[in-house]
Amino acid sequence: MTATADETTADRFGLTDGSRRASGLAGLARKKGAAAAGGTADGSAPLTLDSLPDPSLAATPDQPLTDAELKDYALCESVIRSHHASFWMTGKALDAVAHRHLYRAQYPTFEALLEDWDVTLADSSRMRRGWRLAALLLPDVPKLTRSHVEALLPIVERYDVEAAATLHGVLREALPKVTAKAITEIVRELPGPQAPDADLSGQIRDQAEKVLTDPGQDDVKTPLDGTTDAVLREAVTRRTRQLADDLKRGRIPQQEVARALTEAFADPADTRVYDALVRWMKGRARATGQQ
Repeated sequence: MTATADETTADRFGLTDGSRRASGLAGLARKKGAAAAGGTADGSAPLTLDSLPDPSLAATPDQPLTDAELKDYALCESVIRSHHASFWMTGKALDAVAHRHLYRAQYPTFEALLEDWDVTLADSSRMRRGWRLAALLLPDVPKLTRSHVEALLPIVERYDVEAAATLHGVLREALPKVTAKAITEIVRELPGPQAPDADLSGQIRDQAEKVLTDPGQDDVKTPLDGTTDAVLREAVTRRTRQLADDLKRGRIPQQEVARALTEAFADPADTRVYDALVRWMKGRARATGQQ
């Protein structure tokens, strides 16, 4: 997406409330035997990611289910049937059922289970890939939404799960409000890992900060009275950092500053910026002999 001249960073990165994509698992709510939402089938305390079975435990697909596996399967089923709105809870449960072949007592394949439980393969794949990322983000983002996790899945695939969590942290520091659209736009601009064996989290932090703070292609194209583009860009960068410090923000994208200046300049009810610019331009003209 190409930013227009009067487009703010907030506009460009979608810092508005947009519609969320529906869960896609509404059919699970119609299944009989669903446990009460927010708790286990026996009405005990609400579950957390940590209380769900570990998908990485050793599987014995050629053997009958043990008592422990039957218990894990029942817990996963209750989660999947009753927590269809919780992307990561369902994702971990599905991952445990798939990796450990916990479905084998009732279904010939994992796909057969999905079909019977009204879960699409695409939804299952997204949730299974997303729950580990959600587990990293939830301590810092208690109200984490599914749309944020899904928007970061390309980073999980191209970098790794830690890098995806790092990117979300960078955006929380940089943007007034993080939305799925904002994440998606940043993800599209990232070049991918430049050194796959190096620190991927460090790489993605550097790349994201460059995208957020460097002037775009339409910024600062002509010299200003002999001042080169590079010098002016550096001066703008320093001033933008100072502004972020004064406002107690991690950083402020330069397009946001440009938009704020434009709006203040054009504000008919408050002419302070306009008047200051007139004084500045008159003083500069006198200093350079133009008047």
